[in-house]
Amino acid sequence: MRNRSTEIVNHGGRWLIFLIVLTFFATVLAACGVKKVQVSAVTSGEVRLNEGKPLEIAFSAEDTRAMSNYMLEGRFLHSGKTLYGSRHDESGDPYLCCMKFSAGQKGMHVRETEVMDTKTDAKYLLLDNGFLYYLRKDRLSGNTSIVRIPSAMGSETRPETLYSEPCDFLFRRGGQLYFTDANGHLCSMPLAGGDVQPVVSDKTICYPYLLTEDLLLFQDDADGESLHMRYLPTGFELKISNGRVLCYVVKGSDVWFLRAEELGSEKCRLCRADLNEFLHGFDPTARPDASFQFTIEESSESMGPLFSINGGHINASNYQTADFSNWRSLADNAWEKGYLAACQYVSEDFEIFYDYNEEGRIDKMLFYEPSVKRRSNIELYKYS
Repeated sequence: MRNRSTEIVNHGGRWLIFLIVLTFFATVLAACGVKKVQVSAVTSGEVRLNEGKPLEIAFSAEDTRAMSNYMLEGRFLHSGKTLYGSRHDESGDPYLCCMKFSAGQKGMHVRETEVMDTKTDAKYLLLDNGFLYYLRKDRLSGNTSIVRIPSAMGSETRPETLYSEPCDFLFRRGGQLYFTDANGHLCSMPLAGGDVQPVVSDKTICYPYLLTEDLLLFQDDADGESLHMRYLPTGFELKISNGRVLCYVVKGSDVWFLRAEELGSEKCRLCRADLNEFLHGFDPTARPDASFQFTIEESSESMGPLFSINGGHINASNYQTADFSNWRSLADNAWEKGYLAACQYVSEDFEIFYDYNEEGRIDKMLFYEPSVKRRSNIELYKYS
């Protein structure tokens, strides 16, 4: 490869002519009123930029499933025919394991294959380049940490600690892990750990989620647990919804969220707002205290504090599935009346629910296949 600096010296005359021509054309374009346009790489879920202004958000179905699973605390994850998630031993203590599953004419079947981490509550599971990442909460001490472990287990494999301080809300974007620290501030670090950097350090936030590298959704506890969005480069921030917001998921450009009818209540209304309504008129140079009013649609019926979105339906925590064509009424019931099952994980082909016994304790895992509306019960928990 030729040395770039030597080439410039040897061909200085040519470069001078090129610069003169380039300057001339730039002057002509400016005189004609053509402005410099800033453009970002456009991928699923990215913001397109035009003159520095985001034009739209367009989450794919896979983006939406990933955000749904994050809001469900990322307790399960699958790759191929391997399912990662928690079981409980006979004393009720949780442990992380990987399980093999298969689909047959009578539904989904799963069996435990290998224990990965004992006496731990594993949340926010992520897979990357042969490693399983998760937020680990020790069952005995209650201490939290961020660890990773090879996804293909061996007899001597042990979790590697990447961050040992109090933490929560782990997610990934690109080659970075994002999480909140002991102060509730958003931080980032590489997938290999180390070099922890602050992202939002001026307030305590919960359930932060990056829509793009620049746009952050989060719950602001200091503002009544309301839903906010922040443009990170300038700190510009706006409130999407007043009142207590408990769960939110983006589908396309719409942010769907649950708003409690009153503070402290678990009785919620499902709401929807179009993020592009804000982004189309977004000014990245606006002051942090600038205001904007969202148009919010709301369901007519109440539901519980969690939901997920998978393809063309919603799994609501009142244990119903609602078609988007009739989401305000939540009327399309996928389970028999009085059946208790809470969604824990969604994928393109199947969903996982917890099944509750008469005492209100989780004793089974339920696989549900939306395409054929079929479910199969798998015993998951054993109590003494």
